[in-house]
Amino acid sequence: MDIREVRRHNLKKLMDKEFGLGARGAQSRLAEKLKKPQNFISRCLFEPEKNGAKTIGEDFAREIEEAFGLARYVLDAPMETGGEQVNEAATDIAKPRQGDICIPQYDVRASMGPGQVAPKEYVETVRNITVRSEYLREQGIIYTHAENLAVITGFGESMGATFSSGDPLIVDKGITEVVVDGVYAFTLDGMLYIKRLQRLPKMIRMISDNEAFPTYDIKGAELESLVVHARVLLAWNARRL
Repeated sequence: MDIREVRRHNLKKLMDKEFGLGARGAQSRLAEKLKKPQNFISRCLFEPEKNGAKTIGEDFAREIEEAFGLARYVLDAPMETGGEQVNEAATDIAKPRQGDICIPQYDVRASMGPGQVAPKEYVETVRNITVRSEYLREQGIIYTHAENLAVITGFGESMGATFSSGDPLIVDKGITEVVVDGVYAFTLDGMLYIKRLQRLPKMIRMISDNEAFPTYDIKGAELESLVVHARVLLAWNARRL
């Protein structure tokens, strides 16, 4: 199901749970709770093919979660149902416990090889994971802010000595420049990469942890096209046993 349709279904379930299934005036009360005009809420609940139907965008989805006291990005995942109403136990599980961090996964692939064209919608959230903050601390992970964490997927073999093609990678989107050496997600000349970057005098060296791939020095005018999107903090490695 398309994420926009998931959000619409979830908003209706939240309305039914909060104000009663099919209750008169439910949309008005929902509009009041969300501080939006009733017509706006009504259009958000329209079937997609109906004239005037409105998409629940990224910003409004986060406002809905905040108004209902839900974890960020819960609205983007299908909610369990019991009959016609939201299953309360499932909703409770969706709320993070103290110390949990909800990390969204982005529909973006970065290349660990020759590069891929960067997607136009870099930040379209498709799902999320929840981890204990203690786990990140145990792994020695330092990040700018929990809301800057995200999960992306790298494809290719050039970083094979460190992580494999297809591994989920936790990144920090709050880091947008190469201050210290590390692995980064970045674009160069419009191509998207995940590589190790090393700052050197007047240039930045792009390094593949697989020795079969040569290093590359980014310098001169080419530095102008380097855009750092995030620093890679941790690879969620999966190994067949």
